[in-house]
Amino acid sequence: MTSTLIQVGSAEILLDDSTRLATLAKQSGVDVTLKIWEDMGHVWQVFASILPEGQQSIEQAGEFIRQQLG
Repeated sequence: MTSTLIQVGSAEILLDDSTRLATLAKQSGVDVTLKIWEDMGHVWQVFASILPEGQQSIEQAGEFIRQQLG
């Protein structure tokens, strides 16, 4: 089964699009994990060197990928 991780910040302009994508994917049979990060904006991961949530998000994505490949 196809699995997808969607990470989005609660302050992201695309939050509604992300939640809609997750809903539609689930309805289509995709195993979706939607993670909404409190107070994060667009591409907060690029600030991982100064923003703990950025590093945590990258680590979460890495763990998700490892689980899918494992």
